[in-house]
Amino acid sequence: MAAFDHFAFACQNLEEGVAHVESLTGVRAAPGGPHPGIGTHNALLSLGSDVYLEIIAVDPSQADPSGARPFGIDDHPDPRLAAFAIHPGDGESIDAVAEKIRNHGTDPGPIVAMSRVKPDGEEISWRLTRSSRLGLVPFVIDWGQTPNPATITPKGCSLIEVRGTHPQPDQITSLHQQLGLSVDVSEGPSSVEIIVETPNGMVSLV
Repeated sequence: MAAFDHFAFACQNLEEGVAHVESLTGVRAAPGGPHPGIGTHNALLSLGSDVYLEIIAVDPSQADPSGARPFGIDDHPDPRLAAFAIHPGDGESIDAVAEKIRNHGTDPGPIVAMSRVKPDGEEISWRLTRSSRLGLVPFVIDWGQTPNPATITPKGCSLIEVRGTHPQPDQITSLHQQLGLSVDVSEGPSSVEIIVETPNGMVSLV
């Protein structure tokens, strides 16, 4: 079955986003790198052995991309937990997981290849489903031969629980169950929340 891969904390300014998360958790995210052509860059911190937090923001060193930046960054000035990714389980493919989402009546978007260069100069690559959808409908990522960033980013935090709200909670819960995800969903506007154990105690990120 699929599993949580990472949670995208979207903001306008990366340094401000990193400082905000550090003030809550007591852990400072490490620079990840730019996403060429997408207009963003990120910083990362581990939430466990194979799950992490991505702080993603506008990259002022890049020209404006041809399309919208991911996770609604262009439309939302305030930092927020915007979306999350899952990765295929043992023996599963990204295509199979995307098909499960599609069969449930939600378009996961096309599978595209991406890459970025880490601060140490190493280029890493992955494939993911590209969709403008936010909230509790996950996107899917496959790291291939690239190690999951959770294994090489600052540690000290652990994911405890995933929560959220959705206008149709029964429908989204059904999707999560088919994917093998445990999420506490209640009715409301689309949103994601994670509970994280940190050096500063139990913290909610929304």
